[in-house]
Amino acid sequence: MSQAWRSRGWVLHGLLGFLLLGLAPSLATAGSTGEIRVKVVGLASDDGMVRFALYNKKETFATSDGPIAKGARTVKNRQCEFVIPNVPYGTYAVIVGHDVNGDGKVSRNPFSEELKGISNYTAKVLSFPDFDKAKFRVDQPRVSLEIRVH
Repeated sequence: MSQAWRSRGWVLHGLLGFLLLGLAPSLATAGSTGEIRVKVVGLASDDGMVRFALYNKKETFATSDGPIAKGARTVKNRQCEFVIPNVPYGTYAVIVGHDVNGDGKVSRNPFSEELKGISNYTAKVLSFPDFDKAKFRVDQPRVSLEIRVH
């Protein structure tokens, strides 16, 4: 093998290694998941349950068949904390509501006693919520949100 060929071989080998190292972070996160830690504040009582829904698409945001995960959690000291585990890295939005009367749903009336909150919203929602305003990224093992209900 000539010296020139060996030199080019090492250059190509080095270049390939450099490219693979550059891709390593994206390859490592390609199948990664994280958890979303949610703290709901501003609840008026410890009655009932906090219901939540996790969405990942603008087209189905705030619709009854759109959540990719949902559930209900208890309230303690007018707060509720819960974790949504094993969420694939991506873009999401969360809606929470305080089901005060325990009927299994949250009133859609913005003036009801069943308070509602949305990720990244800081005021009462009086019209259909906007996914682009509510969205956040899960791109690390743990993402924390605080959602205030109104």
